[in-house]
Amino acid sequence: MIMDISPQRLRAAYRSGGRKPSEVIEHLLSRFVDEDQQGVWISTVAVDRLRASAREMDTRLNELDEFPLLGLPFSVKDCIDVAGEVTTAACPEFSYLAEHSSPVVQRAIDCGAIYIGKTNMDQFATGLVGTRSPYGTARNPYNPLYIPGGSSSGSAVSVATGTSSFSLGTDTGGSGRVPASYCGVTGLKPAPGALSRRGMVSACRSFDTISLYTASADDGLEVFRHLLAYDPADCWSDDAYALQEVGAEATSMRIATPRSEDLCFFGDTETPDLFMRGQTVAESHFGPLAKIDFSAFTEVNDLMFFGPFVAERDVSVGTFLDSNPGAGIDVVRSLIVGSRTHTAADAYRAYYRLKEARHALKAFWQQYDVLMVPTVGSVLSLDDVASEPLQTSFNNGYYTNFANPLQLAAVAVPSQVTSSGVPFGVTFLGPAGTEAKLANVASQFVAACTMASSTAQRQSA
Repeated sequence: MIMDISPQRLRAAYRSGGRKPSEVIEHLLSRFVDEDQQGVWISTVAVDRLRASAREMDTRLNELDEFPLLGLPFSVKDCIDVAGEVTTAACPEFSYLAEHSSPVVQRAIDCGAIYIGKTNMDQFATGLVGTRSPYGTARNPYNPLYIPGGSSSGSAVSVATGTSSFSLGTDTGGSGRVPASYCGVTGLKPAPGALSRRGMVSACRSFDTISLYTASADDGLEVFRHLLAYDPADCWSDDAYALQEVGAEATSMRIATPRSEDLCFFGDTETPDLFMRGQTVAESHFGPLAKIDFSAFTEVNDLMFFGPFVAERDVSVGTFLDSNPGAGIDVVRSLIVGSRTHTAADAYRAYYRLKEARHALKAFWQQYDVLMVPTVGSVLSLDDVASEPLQTSFNNGYYTNFANPLQLAAVAVPSQVTSSGVPFGVTFLGPAGTEAKLANVASQFVAACTMASSTAQRQSA
């Protein structure tokens, strides 16, 4: 049985007396052994500690207004530190005991959330498939023959299967969005600088951000509001970061989407139609979509996994890999170590290209409010990835890799469902600080998709 522990509904149940945190934790303890949790968890909190935390929260339910995340069970991708817990980054040989929690984790705890465990991931957050872990592969909640998406695979599955109210993932090239598409949940990726980057194993330190998984965009925005904070001890934290508030409705939006010649579905015969349906829903709700030249965004993609920025992963864990020649999954090790062929001159050239791209896109964001893209181009099975592990992962990043280098915020949400039962989603992107606008648009879009689907079912009945 799946209990609805989504943030707003669970807090409403606490407020009405319909639930207590101790009841929720007992339910989760019974769920950890279920088949749909295979490959989701790298570690979970000891039973006695979890029960004690829940009992404490039972006594504090009269403080719901003071503690906005009180009683919400949350999980953490295992490249983010939690004090007193082991961080592995999905590499057992790399494991270390964290002395301090990430400031983002600590804010969640300080707001009353209950930490329950560390989730599985693509090793060293290198991959967008969710299959690169010695701890197994998290099961896709809708079809076990398909991947869960990565690298924050366990985080997305824990929310999709009702074992986390919210989960902290990370996102460098799409890890906070791709699993949202495969698992039918919301992935809210703030622009880099909104959330502290201390206390995490970096993939690309200059682009990384902690991301959020929730059941809905409204829930994601609510949790993000309480985690957003400047960290004076983090040189990457943006002290001027401001969340732009929006009204309840956003039905008249200037939404851009790639023109047909820029869309790429990598041979998938079903996803082109699914994205077209999503575009139709968006147009019916928000007005005409502007079909734009997408090349200004995609030209940034190659810098992430084929250019010198991959060397940031070598800076993060390269010394460890050199000292431990037997550690690391082969495909991950080869990608990281292989980045050493790039020179300092290559890095500067890439940096110049990136600055030029950001500058050129200033005019775009004056003309449009939101960019709408597929979250992934094709929906991949486990067999697809096993037969071509590198290219399939690269393909999954076609619509995601550019976001962090361009300092964009993004919200990924479900849109349609494939014939195999696996969700297919879209992502809404905008400049830093527009997370509230994007969540608002995403929430309305999901509601419109649900209504369109219901109407179609009634008409075909």
